[in-house]
Amino acid sequence: MTSELQRLVDALGHKIQRNVTIDDARMRQLAFSSHEYGPVDRLRRQSIFQQRDVRPEVLAWTQAAGARTAVKPFRPPLDPQIGCTEQRLVVPIRRQGALLGYVWIVEGGTGLTDTELETVLKTIDPLAVALYRDQLEEEFSRSKARELAQELMVAGDAAARRHAAGELVDAGYFVASEPVCVVLVTLDADGRGLSDSERDVLGGWLDRTGRRLSDRRHVCLVRREHGLLLLSDKDPMFGGKEKVSLARDLVSSILADLPDRDPYAGIGSVAADLADAHSSYEMAQRAVRVARSMGGPDRVVSHEELGVYGLLTRIPDRELDETCLPPGLLRLIRSGPKGAQLVDTLEAFLENAGDVQTTAEQLFVHRTTLYYRLQRIEELTGARLSDGEDRLMYHLGLKIARLIGVRHPRGDDPEA
Repeated sequence: MTSELQRLVDALGHKIQRNVTIDDARMRQLAFSSHEYGPVDRLRRQSIFQQRDVRPEVLAWTQAAGARTAVKPFRPPLDPQIGCTEQRLVVPIRRQGALLGYVWIVEGGTGLTDTELETVLKTIDPLAVALYRDQLEEEFSRSKARELAQELMVAGDAAARRHAAGELVDAGYFVASEPVCVVLVTLDADGRGLSDSERDVLGGWLDRTGRRLSDRRHVCLVRREHGLLLLSDKDPMFGGKEKVSLARDLVSSILADLPDRDPYAGIGSVAADLADAHSSYEMAQRAVRVARSMGGPDRVVSHEELGVYGLLTRIPDRELDETCLPPGLLRLIRSGPKGAQLVDTLEAFLENAGDVQTTAEQLFVHRTTLYYRLQRIEELTGARLSDGEDRLMYHLGLKIARLIGVRHPRGDDPEA
């Protein structure tokens, strides 16, 4: 918001002795009269103190009143449920037909006189110019910040990354000397490029998520295959562990808009400085890869949760394939429903460090049945489950099999 926009709002409020608010086309509050005149209802108080997000019920109320298509002043109906108990006059701000925002005037019990309305209408053109200039400046700043964030993530040498970090800070796009992390979102497992409509949805939800965060503590970026949020880990709005809930909300919103896609999010470990953000970006990519491979109801995975998968994902994709698996394990995996049962038994046995009693209870089988299955596994694979090296080899093989898609994700096995 520029000082010019605030000056115009204060001047208009003073002239007509009414409470005035300016919203952009998406109903985000940009400025409000600094002096209170006359009645103030709950909706105005909430709009002033909760400027970042428009409540869904308020947005629905304004749209039902025809705000998106209005070209002339209109009065939305009173609605005590959302706190609107004082009548309002809404004047669209348009420039060459394009909607830039709205002027909201709290009329209360006495509507504007013809003279007051004429004063408001005379202010619309200066407001449109100020809004248009602000939007151009905002888009330029966001574009420049995205360009620098891209260089920060993918530049091949440390000097280029340090330069991009310095430019982000010097230009006022990001705070200095705070740890950062990256939240990365993908829409599909095949790594294909995003369509224009997918880019629009993904970019829109990244922007809306960013509005829940502090200024200068986040940058949104949509790349060819995915989108990401670069975040300060010290953001008082959503720092620390709250990143997970932020990412879950983001994924849920995208899934609602794109029900035929398959969004997942990975959260990179915290990097100590903005110049090291690329490391968090790489970790977020590994985390989302594992999240997809493992399946399950939680579509958000943090790098810290990866365990041994965090090590395995450091191996280049081209080096990690079926040839890495013990041949006996691969045969077992491909041997149909009976083999699938034995693979699950082997995995449970190894996950429980060879504890027969715990494994039998977990699989709901008698110990005799478990011993029989373990014997069949040794016969079919050639493994010696009493040998520590064989147990390690097969345990890692099972992890790799899930990671490269040879085994179905947990909870998604058609034979289960």
